[in-house]
Amino acid sequence: MKPLAAPIALPLSVALSVLLAAGATAQPATRAEVAAQRAAIEQQFAREKAECEQRFAVSACLEDLQQRQREALAPVVAREHELAAQERRDRAAAQAQRVKEREQAASAEAGQRPERLVPSAPMPAASHPARTRARSPEQAVKAQREAERQAEAEAAHRRAQAQERLARQQQRVAEHEAKQKNRLRPPAAPLPVPGVPAASAASR
Repeated sequence: MKPLAAPIALPLSVALSVLLAAGATAQPATRAEVAAQRAAIEQQFAREKAECEQRFAVSACLEDLQQRQREALAPVVAREHELAAQERRDRAAAQAQRVKEREQAASAEAGQRPERLVPSAPMPAASHPARTRARSPEQAVKAQREAERQAEAEAAHRRAQAQERLARQQQRVAEHEAKQKNRLRPPAAPLPVPGVPAASAASR
């Protein structure tokens, strides 16, 4: 049954070789470029899936197609993860920079404020949060790590959802294949008539 999938493999292998050659010279730098590369691969596979479904050996063709799709998308997924990690690092660095700037502004404001002749009353409780918002560098690093952990957890959740969708798709393919086999199965022989010997039933 495998040779039936060979005519489909040729255009896909040509398309993938072009995409992979382009990726080897320069990896996509932005999410938009990665998304465009993923869309091109998925469109090619969608066309070939439609061709697979017109064949008699649908299951073998789809299995081969899914394997090649996973291999083709592997570098794209890896690059998506790299970009997501870089974005998390950039966000954490920007957050640390904002914290640092707030601390510097608070220090400068405290240095420029003239001393009052009359001792001021104790600060009301409502003004304390402004002081607690100016975090130390250690707290900023801790917040950065927490943000990275949260982003990793979200990425793991998305990967689990993708695997679950793939499993459901494979189950649907298997059910479709089972239905096809049931349709092609020859009808069962008729049951013997009660009280009639098998030989006489056969002669009839």
